[in-house]
Amino acid sequence: MLLRFLACLALTASAFGAIEVVKLPGTEDLHEPFSIAFDAKGDAYGVEFQPANRIFHLHDGKIEYISGVKWNSTAKSAKVPAPAKLLDLAPAVYNGMHDISIAPDGSIYASDSFQHRIIRLDPKTHATTVFAGTGKSGYAGDGGPADQAQFNIPMCGVIDPSGKFMIIADIGNNRVRRIDLATKTITTIAGNGKKGLPKDGDDALNTSMGDARAACTAKDGTVYVLLRGGNALAAVKVGKVTVVVNKAGKAGPATDGSAAEATMRGPKYVTMDAKGNVLILDTENHCLRLFDPIKQTIRTIAGNGK
Repeated sequence: MLLRFLACLALTASAFGAIEVVKLPGTEDLHEPFSIAFDAKGDAYGVEFQPANRIFHLHDGKIEYISGVKWNSTAKSAKVPAPAKLLDLAPAVYNGMHDISIAPDGSIYASDSFQHRIIRLDPKTHATTVFAGTGKSGYAGDGGPADQAQFNIPMCGVIDPSGKFMIIADIGNNRVRRIDLATKTITTIAGNGKKGLPKDGDDALNTSMGDARAACTAKDGTVYVLLRGGNALAAVKVGKVTVVVNKAGKAGPATDGSAAEATMRGPKYVTMDAKGNVLILDTENHCLRLFDPIKQTIRTIAGNGK
């Protein structure tokens, strides 16, 4: 899982044009680090997956745990420990965090996936509140307050380039959802709840978005959605869907060339670089790939497939 963490670091750092390897003190002990994000100062914040379930802050070459309680959790665990305080802050117990994102105002958002919610940390005090989700699995709440909505394993919650919206890959519901950060209202922007691969030109709300695992947004508003089960990347724009990588949806090796004809194998994460290219973590092909939306091509930029 450390490799996955480093891959996420590479993807995110691409937006800054450089990657710096930070040597951590030997006493530091990361457990299943899964995703990171950078604030305006360049400090990194990350989440640990099971069993650690903590949020950490990486700065000045040191790791500081700022929220969460380490406990032996599983996706179906029924014995969540009583809320515990960390550093005298608000109670915070997480289960299976997958993603972290930072808003322009410094607010820290993390996907508490197996508790079906998105949590928010205050940028100064790190006090925790529930931003979206009731904590119960389901699909409900569109058009209303995000904290009264239901998710089914929200895998990622990323802030769009405008800083006005959060895009959520609600994988268990096979949907992509959006929260207005100003009004805190939630809506669904893609997916009808069914598994499968969408067809080009389909209405976004009336098509399959099977296993929507991750998403990112371009400056023009196009939302790119990684469909893990379909081994594909779909683009959602003006209410319509187009499969831009692997139209056949078949699992296969990483080859360079036409994105439409390319294959992937169990991709898990996606983000964008400063030039508007889409970067894909092609997990089971053990590589990072770059999709060029203008040329409609894809190529491997790291990893040899082993």
